[in-house]
Amino acid sequence: MIDLEGLKRNFGRIDFREKRPGLYKVIIPYFYEDGDMYDIFIEEVGTKIRISDRGLTLMKLSYSFDLDTQHKKEVLENIIFQNRCKIETGNIYLDVIPSQFTGGIYQYIQTISKVSTIDIISKEIMKSYFFDFFTEFVSSAFEKYHVQSNIIPTQNSDLIVDFVIPESKKPLYIFGVNDDSKASKAVISCLTFQTQNLPFRSIIVHEDFNKLSQFNRNQITNTADKQFTSLEDFKSQGSLYIEREIA
Repeated sequence: MIDLEGLKRNFGRIDFREKRPGLYKVIIPYFYEDGDMYDIFIEEVGTKIRISDRGLTLMKLSYSFDLDTQHKKEVLENIIFQNRCKIETGNIYLDVIPSQFTGGIYQYIQTISKVSTIDIISKEIMKSYFFDFFTEFVSSAFEKYHVQSNIIPTQNSDLIVDFVIPESKKPLYIFGVNDDSKASKAVISCLTFQTQNLPFRSIIVHEDFNKLSQFNRNQITNTADKQFTSLEDFKSQGSLYIEREIA
């Protein structure tokens, strides 16, 4: 049986409310952005105390954020595992021995705080690692087409194509674009290649098309043969498009 009074003495500002025999809600002054107190529960599991949220954090998160892509799910799992917690059927939990309860609660609170703001974290990770994700996907998904990277089609070494799929009537030039600077470079490259009568078709993969300036959105739309407004769109639709181009 959990020694609630002992936990109170060691922790300080904390209290417990029994929800059912053996399960207690933790009353502690940490709150979600909407003002509700964190949903934290404890129960005895063998010789350890399990700290969990009974799936309520993800349920609350689902009202404003969908875990609808593999990337978002990976970000969620990384947050949980990096903070030494585990997840099972939506329930985020951490098992600790009684003497580690104080540190465990703070560790768990930190995890819940990060999960609750996963929409912000997901965007920042995607922004930081866009080209890593882009490169990983293209290299693996189109390996069978002998995809080549960082190709310089002309004598101008500044005009670099991120990826080229040569096995097509016209080579497919794939550019990753994550900001206005990269968009301008892609436009200049495509226009130069067209001027020099290179046989190619251009594919632009955006991190977020809508975050580009109006000028660059217009320029790249008027120049590119095909655009995908996000990496997720490219992952879901790009393979079929490229198969049609190569056929």
